[in-house]
Amino acid sequence: MQWIAVRLSTFLRIRACLKILKENGVLSRGHLVEVGRKDLVGQYVGWTAPLVRRRFKEAIGGVLFIDEAYSLVDGRDKSFGDEAINTIVQEMENHRDELIVIFAGYPNEMEEFLESNPGLRSRIAHYVHFDDYSKEELCAIAEHIARGMKLVLDDGAKARIADVMEEARTHKDFGNGRFVRNVIEKAWQAQKARLIHGDIENIGREEARVITAADVVVEKDMWGKKEEKRGIGFV
Repeated sequence: MQWIAVRLSTFLRIRACLKILKENGVLSRGHLVEVGRKDLVGQYVGWTAPLVRRRFKEAIGGVLFIDEAYSLVDGRDKSFGDEAINTIVQEMENHRDELIVIFAGYPNEMEEFLESNPGLRSRIAHYVHFDDYSKEELCAIAEHIARGMKLVLDDGAKARIADVMEEARTHKDFGNGRFVRNVIEKAWQAQKARLIHGDIENIGREEARVITAADVVVEKDMWGKKEEKRGIGFV
């Protein structure tokens, strides 16, 4: 099997590939097991290795997707994270023909993760990089999310969102699709507050679905650090 390190989660692409891999006999089941640090690192001595082995067993015949893999080297209980990484390396070798392992994370943090264990980098066969979404793609995602929430973006809201997305792309780790979802959800909350404080009795059903430019407010904690942009994808 191939071991893949990923720079940021991109589940739509992964799920689309699973069917192809199963149809071509690469995977026997073609399922996805998604885990993070909390699923792999135990709270007490002796808990971590069994957790990792259990997740590998669940993923046999499919894909084990370890999101924000670099978080395994973070935290005060670093020794537990090291134990998780050591066990992951062992399990990758033990089940090398039975599943695919994908590590997800941002580039710089992933480099630290790959350096955390001498045997880790050598077991990763492919590195695939995805660029950040363009402003136009982010705006299209915003409209898609809004439609799913039965909301309508008026022209002013669309223009405001375009400006927000252009600014967002200059910030480090702004979150791509996750950031867009947060923007739309915040706008929906602002819209509800606006309607409640307005002439709510005379508002029609269609008007109640409309998001305006005034509703699109980005709070300070939603931005990442302003820094050189980094892409997303498979390392």
